[in-house]
Amino acid sequence: MREKRGHRRATILTLALVTIVVLGTVLAPDAQAGYRGRVLRMVNATRDRNDLHLLRIDRSLSRKAMRHTRRMLEDNAIYDPRNLSRLLRGEPWTTVGAANAGCADTLRALHRALMHSAEHKANLLNRDVRRIGIGVVKENTRNACGRHWFWETQLFYG
Repeated sequence: MREKRGHRRATILTLALVTIVVLGTVLAPDAQAGYRGRVLRMVNATRDRNDLHLLRIDRSLSRKAMRHTRRMLEDNAIYDPRNLSRLLRGEPWTTVGAANAGCADTLRALHRALMHSAEHKANLLNRDVRRIGIGVVKENTRNACGRHWFWETQLFYG
């Protein structure tokens, strides 16, 4: 009888542990998706304060934005993705294209810096833009921006 109880307890504990591990893996937040969501909320809050429609995240643009962000990290330099035709080749949206890129120690500081630049602010507050792609990486090694800084690319399209 004791053996059955011991076996039953071990089985229940094993099932509980497996459930915790599986749920933890499935529900664990993806860092990039979390950063992307925070940036989108800041962008949309700014647009809302300026009586503009909210932007929707575009996964295809976000993949391109992430590629650009990683390329900046590899080159250890910040540069605007001005050649949108190369970045956005094959996109069905041809009405509006704009981009912001930068780095800062926090996502909020990066958003503020972009809003203090006339060109970047104009991109963010463009009335014709409907979709945004966001690529964010938190880099923990020393680089051109410092140490433990966020690097980001935003691609806007109508």
